[in-house]
Amino acid sequence: MNVDAMTARMSVLTRALPRRVLLVDDDELDQDLLASRLDAAGFEVARASHGRQALELIERQWFPLVITDWQMPLMDGIELTRTLRSRGLDDTYVIMLSMRDSHGDYESGYTAGVDDYLPKTAPDAELFARIYAAFNTLALRRSLRQAQEQLEDSISIDAQSGAFASRELNDRLHAEIRRAQRYGRNLAVITIGVADASGAAPSSEVLRALVRTINANVRVHVDWVGRCEASSAAVFALVLPEAAVADAPSIANRVIDALRQCNAAQGVDLQFSVGAAGLDRTVADGAVVEAQDMLEVAAHCRSCPARASEAQLRAVQRSVGARLGIVCRHGYVLHGECALKPADDGRRGGAPPAD
Repeated sequence: MNVDAMTARMSVLTRALPRRVLLVDDDELDQDLLASRLDAAGFEVARASHGRQALELIERQWFPLVITDWQMPLMDGIELTRTLRSRGLDDTYVIMLSMRDSHGDYESGYTAGVDDYLPKTAPDAELFARIYAAFNTLALRRSLRQAQEQLEDSISIDAQSGAFASRELNDRLHAEIRRAQRYGRNLAVITIGVADASGAAPSSEVLRALVRTINANVRVHVDWVGRCEASSAAVFALVLPEAAVADAPSIANRVIDALRQCNAAQGVDLQFSVGAAGLDRTVADGAVVEAQDMLEVAAHCRSCPARASEAQLRAVQRSVGARLGIVCRHGYVLHGECALKPADDGRRGGAPPAD
């Protein structure tokens, strides 16, 4: 066997994989012979005399390839393989070498999770071909898994802020709306606009800090944040399952106060704007409420000047047409105040500016 030639044929994909092999066999002579051949081929070899010892080694270090005998004391190769698979170690390739070669034996091995099965009498050329194929298979699996993870991340997560991307926001919000309608529950959305003095979005570092701050001030594993479609400023949607639109002002006030503290800590001067929309519980069952409509109604509320005006009327009209509720339900600022808008002196509420 030309070891140098076979080593040269290893795929470039395997360069990221450690060339570690764990031999599990209670026959010391068989183990010594195979270990010396693997060592000559450039592999790092560890040994175990039974399955339990092998598991102890695997707990301390990952082995891409395990070559195991079937019949051993304490724990045989079949039980070892079943245990590996039950622990979720799917990224370890298992080759079983055994004198047992009936069809039933092969079936038992593959059922337990063995990747490849060879008789101990197999020639060196075939054994090493299977070993190299094992490493190539592992490398391909890892490459495909990484590509899939990167693709999922690129689609679902906004790279600049770490919030859900706009498409994911719409899909998830659509599911939240349908769930709330099905079970007759509340659902509210708060949109938060973020811009610097020039009206542009801040840096990615600042955006990520702001999103972390929002997440730290809402319910874990319940509320979530998505980024609305890109514009000159950054706009986030905070989705609040089980919350009514009447709850939005107090939640928004808490979140905005935390964002201002984050803003001050980073030494940047940002402006925040807030709007809210929620499912109208009085809407008849079966009425269609769209995710995009909910975001647009909250956007209209966010741009409202907090007083009776044409902009406020548009926000109310849009909410009625979309079968959604807003904080100002009747087209007039209640008691001369808007719970979502800060007064000129920085306090929440207060009299709005005159027309």
